[in-house]
Amino acid sequence: MRMAVALVAGLLLSGSASAQDAAPVAAACPVPDFPAAERPTKPARPAVPSCVNEARGTHNCGNRALNAYEVANREYQQAFNAYVAQVNSYLQKLQAYTRQAVTYAECERDVVLPSTLING
Repeated sequence: MRMAVALVAGLLLSGSASAQDAAPVAAACPVPDFPAAERPTKPARPAVPSCVNEARGTHNCGNRALNAYEVANREYQQAFNAYVAQVNSYLQKLQAYTRQAVTYAECERDVVLPSTLING
């Protein structure tokens, strides 16, 4: 699509097309820019200490092991919240691009076909 805009601009500069025909296309139909790809990395959940028996729901851990696991879980939660925020931010950028692309396509359609066709 950018090439089409560049061709129209080239035709304007070379004089092969009238400014009246080509100017609305370039001015009225801005080509949306695709957002840069973002691939945030999901954080790894901390490993359960070996002193925990998950099947029975019991443990024989000392306070040091439990405190370390609790700190690791808090850090994981913070990292996971940051990950979710990054993903949501990227999704908002993609949704904005999608809306801009639809607007662009509708604009191009209106330039090519300014009025509806009569079917008969």
